[in-house]
Amino acid sequence: MTDFPVTVRIPRGVAEHVFEDYSNGAITAAANKREWICTFYGRLVDVICDSEVAGSGGVSDIVDVNINGTTVYTTQANRPTLLVGNTGMFTEAGEPEINTVVPGDIISYDIDQIATTGSARFKISICFIER
Repeated sequence: MTDFPVTVRIPRGVAEHVFEDYSNGAITAAANKREWICTFYGRLVDVICDSEVAGSGGVSDIVDVNINGTTVYTTQANRPTLLVGNTGMFTEAGEPEINTVVPGDIISYDIDQIATTGSARFKISICFIER
């Protein structure tokens, strides 16, 4: 198992709005695991996912973030991914391509794919700044 160090792309004190969720049990693949209503004009600056209990067997765990039901990762390979058997922070191959929000937008996340036994003690933070 590899525990990756946390690297955050937002400068200290910049994230003004953070949507968070936590699951103590093993994650399951499903759409709209949690939804929030946006109340500000802003820009998505980071998606941080972490799991402290490794999944086993099969494939990697993959998370997706949506604005109004549309993925923010138009390049699907950029979605946060945790390799099977690993713990710690999920990696992103690239930044979300869709990153602006307005009041009334619905922010949600999906678990698109999990290992045979999904990771547990999963946390997600979706960070925005106002514009």
